[in-house]
Amino acid sequence: MSTAPPVTAGRSVTSSTSESSPRERWPFATVSVGVVALVFALVCVLTTGRYGYFGDELYFLAAGHHPAFGYADQPPGVPLLARAMQSLFPDSLVGLRAPSLLAAVGYLVLTALSARELGANRVTQVCAAGVAALAPHLIASAHLLVTYSFDQTLWACVVWLLLRAARREHQGQPANGSLLAAGLVTAVAVQFKLLIPVLWLVAVPMAMLFGPRRLVLRPGLWLGGLLAVLSAAPGLWWQARNGWPQLAMARVVDGETTGGVRAFLNASSHQLGPVGTVLVLIGLCGLLVTPALRPHRFLGAAAVVIAVLFVVVSGRSYYTAGLYAVLLGAGAVVAQLCWTALGKYRHRWPRWVAAAVVIACCLFTGLPPAVGTLPLTPAPRINPHNVVGRASLAWPSITEQVARVYRELPRDGTETAVVTRDYWSAGALHHFGPRHGIPEVHSTSRGFWYLSRPDDTVRRVVYLGGERERLRELFGRVRAVDEIETDPALPTYYDGMRIWVLEDPKLPWSRLWPRMHHMSLW
Repeated sequence: MSTAPPVTAGRSVTSSTSESSPRERWPFATVSVGVVALVFALVCVLTTGRYGYFGDELYFLAAGHHPAFGYADQPPGVPLLARAMQSLFPDSLVGLRAPSLLAAVGYLVLTALSARELGANRVTQVCAAGVAALAPHLIASAHLLVTYSFDQTLWACVVWLLLRAARREHQGQPANGSLLAAGLVTAVAVQFKLLIPVLWLVAVPMAMLFGPRRLVLRPGLWLGGLLAVLSAAPGLWWQARNGWPQLAMARVVDGETTGGVRAFLNASSHQLGPVGTVLVLIGLCGLLVTPALRPHRFLGAAAVVIAVLFVVVSGRSYYTAGLYAVLLGAGAVVAQLCWTALGKYRHRWPRWVAAAVVIACCLFTGLPPAVGTLPLTPAPRINPHNVVGRASLAWPSITEQVARVYRELPRDGTETAVVTRDYWSAGALHHFGPRHGIPEVHSTSRGFWYLSRPDDTVRRVVYLGGERERLRELFGRVRAVDEIETDPALPTYYDGMRIWVLEDPKLPWSRLWPRMHHMSLW
């Protein structure tokens, strides 16, 4: 598998030396990894517009029109990015999702770079990138403008910089530059999701325990940490000023996540696919026990601790996706070591047979889940358990039906507002509503509740969703005037959902609005 001698500290070493010491860096396989990234990007671009906007994307578009230092359920990065992309590429799903695609491509490249830091030669780097490209979680994230599309790539970038820092420290060179860069990336990451502090809170103690301990003493680490804290400060101020809604959201996630360790591991394996799962497990074991990877053992230990923490707090399985890049890279390096060991036998056929078996297994087990993740299924045949698919259908039709109720109300001078119980439909009405005569939309759900509320002069509401008994507690008159009807062939969440006209609120909106708030989706 050797293609050129590795480069280390300004000197060359022989191929045999490099194969016995995977800590030496080989040249980066720029062209080959670039081809893998290009094919991945082309496939994603050709398939990203198959359905419509995902409900979360519509919410982000709406939130972007209410700029703030933070939002109830995430920092400001994605909403502001959504608004910018909508301004540049109006009504273009490809344009809206272009940043997510670039982030996914970046993740793929970082997987190869992480493998290189651990000693992978050019062929092994390409293999690591190829397995990452087949991972369902990466394919899915490239098709959606959502927070984890960026969070996982920024985690992978920080971990790669920690790999570089550990290598430099092992070579007796200060790693201030890599550590400062990791702090700058963290400062960006906290604008998309507030999970990356978990990585640092675990990785630093693991470095103190397993080494290299000098990392913790470098000024670059603490200066980078200070920059990250300063970046997060405005968002934390917004959270404190609004009663820490992010903590309430964490409780909602806890309630939505069930099944414990088994469910977490099962979901993680589905996100990685069969090939990725095997390679990640090999990489984790390699980081923990392989002597050649000992300088990076602290990251293997950190991965275990972080996974356990997210299981304990009932976190979502994709919270650990940012760690997969280094684990895939480590797994590829372990495979490279095995290939080298087989090469020591007199006959070459054992390792070529092993290579053929591995390649065949990768193709037959890795391609089906990867292809299955692409949005190729016709809309009427979307699996009912496919949340993203079901929440990307029929938004224009739903909007038109709510708008029809709004337009048919008597023009008697009564101030009327449009409100929804869930934030997905609110985002749809915000995006598609103006062309149907809906001026503004509010929602009682999650972060959308914080964006706006009806004026105190509003005495009538067109309300989508909810139950009659609860609405009667809040309004003097409650009438069901219509039901959402979508194409019977489309498995949407909204078919049969009632549209209400609510009149005579029993409290001023300043007191009524907090009583209507909830952090659940529905």
